[in-house]
Amino acid sequence: MNFKRIQLIFLVIFIAMDVLLFMMFNHSNVGDSTASGNNNILEEMHKDQITFSTPTTQKHEGYYFSGNNGDTLRQDAPKLQEQNIRFNGDELVSEFKTPIKLTNDSAKQTLDKIITNSGLIAEGKQYSYSKQLSSNSEVIYVQHVAQMPVYSHFGQIRFDLNSQHRVVGYSQNYLSDVKILKEEAKTISEERALTWLYQYNEIPNGAKVSWVHLAYTRLLTARGQYVFLPTWVFAVKLNNSSSMILKRVNAYTGEVIKTGDNNQTSNANSEIFTLT
Repeated sequence: MNFKRIQLIFLVIFIAMDVLLFMMFNHSNVGDSTASGNNNILEEMHKDQITFSTPTTQKHEGYYFSGNNGDTLRQDAPKLQEQNIRFNGDELVSEFKTPIKLTNDSAKQTLDKIITNSGLIAEGKQYSYSKQLSSNSEVIYVQHVAQMPVYSHFGQIRFDLNSQHRVVGYSQNYLSDVKILKEEAKTISEERALTWLYQYNEIPNGAKVSWVHLAYTRLLTARGQYVFLPTWVFAVKLNNSSSMILKRVNAYTGEVIKTGDNNQTSNANSEIFTLT
């Protein structure tokens, strides 16, 4: 089966799913679909001692797209300098011959220069720093597709730091052969995604929503192709716990996503979350 036929199958399935889910959600949420309804839900969340920043009502645009971790990094690897390189499947794993010293004030600035140096990092200009996904032991840069970050292991560079706060190496995956599977469509707002997440009982009483981003995450994998969609990603800190968990909401339908990229817990102090 060729890829064009796979695209067509995905497109038909996704359109059918979107229409069905929209009808289901619209029918079950007629009473709270207005702005006043959302405000009532937000008030209920406050009463349940759930902490969150005021969500925006702005809608955005996004796509379904597919991509793969092809051989781009293998082709670029011979050009890379000052490091020892190996491959773990399609993932490039590097160890710098001389660790790179960072300071708290210049960590991002230093790595921003490294990331754009084609002699050190392959395709580095396609990535940007992610403060929320980084920690004291790992600095993460995320690939951008269609002007939106990819929150997935398959489109990240992860710089490893040692106890002296020096970069000793990195691992990298790069999404290539990107193909749009569905025309651009508007997303639901952050406010609507948050209220739906609460209505699905995905935010327990006393929890804190630490941050929220609109990003592409992986929905499924088929025949070596990863399929992504726009997703509202919420980092939720559980009550009386040192951990957070990532919650994903389909930015088209409002459905809580529990397949594809994993919602993983992590230490709240390190603020590192890996989506596979």
